[in-house]
Amino acid sequence: MTNKFLIFGIILFSFLTPVWAQSSIETGEKYLKENQINKAKKVFEENKDNAKAVEYLGDIASFEKKWDEAIDYYEKLVENQPNSSGYNFKLGGAMGMKAMEASKFKAALMLGDIKTYLNKAAELDENHAEVRRALVELYMQLPAIIGGSKERAQQYVKELQSINKVDAYLAQAYIHKIEEDREAMKVAVNKALEAASNDKSLVERNYQNYELGERAALLNLKPDLAVDFLEKYVRNYNYQDLKSPAWAHFHIAKIQASRNNQDKALSHINKALASKFNFPEAEKLKQEILEM
Repeated sequence: MTNKFLIFGIILFSFLTPVWAQSSIETGEKYLKENQINKAKKVFEENKDNAKAVEYLGDIASFEKKWDEAIDYYEKLVENQPNSSGYNFKLGGAMGMKAMEASKFKAALMLGDIKTYLNKAAELDENHAEVRRALVELYMQLPAIIGGSKERAQQYVKELQSINKVDAYLAQAYIHKIEEDREAMKVAVNKALEAASNDKSLVERNYQNYELGERAALLNLKPDLAVDFLEKYVRNYNYQDLKSPAWAHFHIAKIQASRNNQDKALSHINKALASKFNFPEAEKLKQEILEM
């Protein structure tokens, strides 16, 4: 009888364990949605045998700009699922961000792996917009002697046109930015703003709100629309976003200052300074606003 109960217990536990693990993952996801990053991280660290938990840990490490940690998590995922477009993209992206902060020598050594993972992600998923955006930037940043190619970058822009026109126009704007062609950049950003306004479903990621608002603010385009995008970015800010809300408030403050709206400008610049320490650009702008 004892053995029967033991066997029954083992069978029952085998069914309950995945359910318990899934429940824990859902708890962690709830914390993420509430931007309680540390609580979410603790939950996922207790479930490192779960691929979703490992992916979230990599995402959190990326959010915290702990690139080595993020790379370790994503490498484990790619090792287990080498044909996952998402995992290859995240690994290549984390490596790319680490390379940006490394010495030129270390960055050069990492370049082969970065291109391998990003290109593989693009090949595995013909509708993956983010990886194509990353590849446009990569091929435009690299000197031709080590693999840079405007032709390759333009090919990815062409592919983006059939995936997401907002991403396509923003990618095109980036090419013009590298070429220092401000007028062509303004045309591309204008098209991105129009596409996003006409079809809100094209703004698939919150970070696109920041990109649209920031580009418009920097180029003095459609100020009301720029403010709308930046405010939406702040409202929906989460662990997947690259820029602090402080920068969104900074750009809104700058727009409001240019329109002589001192009170609104001061409100947003104070929010920017409250959100981010050591923000000399905001300190300077605040002084300019106070002198209006």
